[in-house]
Amino acid sequence: MEFTDVVARRYACKKYDGRPVDPAALQAILEAGRLAPTAKNLQEQKIYVVQSPEGLAKIDALTPCRYGAPTVLLVAFDSENV
Repeated sequence: MEFTDVVARRYACKKYDGRPVDPAALQAILEAGRLAPTAKNLQEQKIYVVQSPEGLAKIDALTPCRYGAPTVLLVAFDSENV
């Protein structure tokens, strides 16, 4: 599949049914993130998996765009190390 086909087929999901994310699918997504290239190959990114009600509530306090997703992947890096 060409990249333009992928872009043309994308959509923004704004409603989730609350079912938990399949652990095998989550592991595959995290592995893809681990293998993804980084700027200057610095490898400084950290991927945090947020699934607890407390953690999701904190995210909801920061942004209205979670739309009820049961899992949030928070990608961060320490700018002091870049």
